[in-house]
Amino acid sequence: MRKPDGLRHIGQCELLLMETPRPQEERLPRRENMARVLVVDDNLDLLRMIQMLLEERGGHQVILSTSGEDGLEKARATPPDLAIIDVMMPGMTGYELCRRLRQEPSTAHIPILILTARGQPIDRETALAFGADDYLAKPVTMSELLERVNALLARGRAGPTTRGVLAMLGLRGSVGVTTLVVNLALALARSAPDQICVVDLSPSSGHVALQLGLRPDPNWSSLPLLPSLPGREALRSHLITHPSGVYVLAAPFVPVLGGGLQREMVVAILSALQASFSAVVVDLPAVLTDGAVAVLDLARAIGVVTTPEPAALQTTIGTLQALKPFLQKVCLIVNQTAPGTSPPVSTLQRILRHPVSAVIPFEPNQMRAMAQGKPLLLTHPDSPFAQAILRLSAEIWKVPADEVVRRSSAALS
Repeated sequence: MRKPDGLRHIGQCELLLMETPRPQEERLPRRENMARVLVVDDNLDLLRMIQMLLEERGGHQVILSTSGEDGLEKARATPPDLAIIDVMMPGMTGYELCRRLRQEPSTAHIPILILTARGQPIDRETALAFGADDYLAKPVTMSELLERVNALLARGRAGPTTRGVLAMLGLRGSVGVTTLVVNLALALARSAPDQICVVDLSPSSGHVALQLGLRPDPNWSSLPLLPSLPGREALRSHLITHPSGVYVLAAPFVPVLGGGLQREMVVAILSALQASFSAVVVDLPAVLTDGAVAVLDLARAIGVVTTPEPAALQTTIGTLQALKPFLQKVCLIVNQTAPGTSPPVSTLQRILRHPVSAVIPFEPNQMRAMAQGKPLLLTHPDSPFAQAILRLSAEIWKVPADEVVRRSSAALS
């Protein structure tokens, strides 16, 4: 097929080159805006073209690499301000390179742009789940690529993205809420190490610390004994840290009397944690106490977890009715905790009268992972369970922003 004038074909990708050349004085911005950009792709022609674009039109310094392994070494030696990465490369894939860059302290917070011929929605979700900040499918215009690069650089200078509070609950036991909380937090930590905190609000010996292989000491049981509501410094001394970079405000090992933390204390805790972390994931108890409702008020997204069993579905129908004021923020998650075939999503949606955001497949290694304190996202990252968690971690935040602002303001007033 003949390609239109101005379209250059390079290997497996295309870049539209139809823009009118700009005067030289418009191509080079002020030097204080110059950034160091790492470009990783096994296509040499494409590398040279992107280098010419970023240096001549963008005024940036460009570091080129033809493989994931080499790109990682160059990033370690000279941390870039931004990385542009292809997905399909021999050896280390672009997804793995994203993950490795997020694990390195010197590159954990750099913006990452995936530029690839893979253009399906699942490809974008996977890229974001592995730590990419943005995604472009080829072909792409030169202007669009440069605009995305400059936008990501501006966002990177402003600091890490704040996601907010994610509340996770299931008002029936044994639906796997804590397991999903732990693995979701680990998925989020891939792109934001040391920026994710999990809060276990169970008053009956919660299991977040247990599933991470941590001892629940310190925990939140002493916070109500403080002379005043806790701030950032007081909370820091009550957190425990997982090697992945996830922080945990653990539930006490010995169950507490009453309904757990009160609303005023919960609001103070979440306000202080949001000032220190980009995302706070809360494992709510199976009872809608005043403290739990405070979390729902402040949450950007609410994950309601159920299983396909009739009793769990019945409880979930009641739960959704109780959460009617929050339905705009609810993401319904069907977690298969036992082997067998789950009803079709369409059937579940008809029963529950609410869209299903995700179906998490049964994982036979789950019980062993819980007993060993080694979550599946770390031990079996390529399993269907882990891949479903990665997709969910990218999708669960997509809720109306005005609804979040309105409820957060009301809760804090």
